Amino acid sequence: MIAPQINSLVVAQQYDYALHQMRHNKENYGPQNELLYQLDYGMVLHLAGEYQNSVVELEKAKKIYDQLYTVSVTNQASTWLINDNKAPYRGEDFERVTINIIQALNFAVLGDFEKALVEARDVDWRLKLINQQYKEDQQNVYRQDAFARLLMGIMYEAEGSLSDLNDAYISYAKAVEAYSDGYYDVPIPLVLKENILAAAEVMGREEFDLYHEEFGDVPFISLKERAKKAEVYVIHHQGLSPVKHPVKIPIPLPNGFITQLAFPAYHQRTYEPKAGKFEATAVDSGINRFVKTEQATAIDRIAIQSLNSRKLRVIAKAALRSGAKHMAARALEAQIEEGVGETTGNAFRYVSNLYNIVSEQPDLKVRGKHCLLKFALHG
Repeated sequence: MIAPQINSLVVAQQYDYALHQMRHNKENYGPQNELLYQLDYGMVLHLAGEYQNSVVELEKAKKIYDQLYTVSVTNQASTWLINDNKAPYRGEDFERVTINIIQALNFAVLGDFEKALVEARDVDWRLKLINQQYKEDQQNVYRQDAFARLLMGIMYEAEGSLSDLNDAYISYAKAVEAYSDGYYDVPIPLVLKENILAAAEVMGREEFDLYHEEFGDVPFISLKERAKKAEVYVIHHQGLSPVKHPVKIPIPLPNGFITQLAFPAYHQRTYEPKAGKFEATAVDSGINRFVKTEQATAIDRIAIQSLNSRKLRVIAKAALRSGAKHMAARALEAQIEEGVGETTGNAFRYVSNLYNIVSEQPDLKVRGKHCLLKFALHG
């Protein structure tokens, strides 16, 4: 695998060489990891400043994700008896939203806010779809994305029409709600408090009073005054995503059979996010302003908690798969003993145990081998 080398190149900001390695070593991702490749490739292109190329590759990732989302029952059912590594990587819910986030940034940098807003609306639809696909007692922990809401609010606000400002206010409000609900232990960024106060002021007295009561000590510039000034948002990517590792539990069964439960877990990389510091100097007055970025999301914790929230489902699937293998092996051993003899049957049992242990492998496919995982934001 070339992942460690790509990681090092990305951290060193040697994006051209990283892209060269990815283009010429695509086969190292494996036939089941087409989505992984497109996600990583599109992200590295974005980091390299090749925004238009990033748009093209991430659109391919969208199509692959959506095709895999509707994968046939026949293909999916086969993995119950073998292992999840035989199935194509379908991606996580939050990864699909992350595509929209990066695409929105691509279009914004390219100056195409109309398409950036298309990504914003797709985020809203995608989050609704995520909430609809799970039963009430099986709700995935990833049901809302505070950072996506914040970023899309900024996109709406940039357009400036009354309708867009209303959409910006709604996005900011949903972001505040998500952060307030304990969004992966990320506090509400100051820039969100400033933005929702400014948007609420335009929406009306009732809306403004609601957020002024909560954030009344936060100074903000009205949208009218903002229109007279330049505004810069700095998006700071930090760190690498967590790595999946296998958890395997051997289980002895009656009649000398052995099976194994295997399921994935995340290993979090040791990493402490740090604020970025930026200095801006006014051309006419020469006045300097220093700002620090604030953490706006933590994709590592989103990934870990998303997997943990469905761990029981993953383990249940592994248990059913192991049980099915055991039943099939037990029936075949009985046939062999009857037809050939007990010695051959015992030999088959040994081989069967070995196969059950070797074949039961958890799905360790994970996006973001090279993708950066923390967003810090400041306006």
